[in-house]
Amino acid sequence: MLDKIKKGFINVSKNLYPNDYINLARIDKTLNILAFDENTIFLSEDEKKKLNSDKIQNFDNMVVVFKLHESWGIICNIPIKYYKEKKILCHELVLPDVIQRMLSNFHWYNSEANPVMLTHNKKIDLAGFVKSNAYDFKYENTDIELYVYANEKADFLLENFKDIQVYYIADGHHRLFTTSVYVEKKEIMACVYEMDQLRIETIPRKITGISQEKFDYFSEKIRKRFKIIENDKKLEKGEIRLTFNNDKLTFKLWNVEGDLFANNDIYRLNTQVISNIFRIFKDEEIEYISECQFKSELNMQKENILYIESSTMDKMEFIETVENDNIMPPKSTYFAPKFPSFLVFNYFKKD
Repeated sequence: MLDKIKKGFINVSKNLYPNDYINLARIDKTLNILAFDENTIFLSEDEKKKLNSDKIQNFDNMVVVFKLHESWGIICNIPIKYYKEKKILCHELVLPDVIQRMLSNFHWYNSEANPVMLTHNKKIDLAGFVKSNAYDFKYENTDIELYVYANEKADFLLENFKDIQVYYIADGHHRLFTTSVYVEKKEIMACVYEMDQLRIETIPRKITGISQEKFDYFSEKIRKRFKIIENDKKLEKGEIRLTFNNDKLTFKLWNVEGDLFANNDIYRLNTQVISNIFRIFKDEEIEYISECQFKSELNMQKENILYIESSTMDKMEFIETVENDNIMPPKSTYFAPKFPSFLVFNYFKKD
């Protein structure tokens, strides 16, 4: 099911970028250079100049084994037909506006710069593979190592994955769906982890501009409609914690059965609290942050910011949700560690 990256590149400049920095790039494959031009309007001229100065190195027919922090995985291509055949299983709703924006970008760019994240349940000793098999190129940077295998070596590596029947999407639902409706693009670059190499984190919500009066109003409504509980430790399924200035309020959501969201916490949070009590209906009014950022901000908390915590979905619940064809709202799960963007590239345009 997995395939080599036919024309790949590694950013060897030693610059590292966040995982959500850039999804697509433009590469001049004749000169082997990055080539953002006037068609890229979301970057400033200085940013384009800086990115274009990053040195990239070409590797054809490659698969990359990587170690990110203490987790091992591979970067490769996977044919999009397997997504259409439901051998790559999704679990999150996709948003039409996002799909349209992504689809239009395929016409301006020729290379993927950020892999989607897939996971599986097979035990594969990638550290042992690297020790036992000579690689063609090695890259090292802070907390990350890349080992490039090309041609027959890449085929030999992929033999370890050939009996895996299904992959689960951990990150990249919109990119996979967009690729499935872009007829010229037959494969997508993927970062593939064994499930035990990943951790699932919650995604705290952050709402700014909340006055004490407004928070008191929300609290009163919540106390009337939900069961208030005492829990200042790890949240269990169905529990929500609000943090505002020095106040904390923890409560249990109502159980809701009978639809494909299968009593999902984020679905219940969105419908029972954010829209019904806070009266927030636009995503732009909410900031989604990582657990790490959330903990950091609590230590230096500013006034008039409301934080919303939910429970962390465990791996078995995630697998059951996906295999039962249930769905989750966007921003339901955060899988870590995230592979950096703009480090490995897949040139996908036909000549």
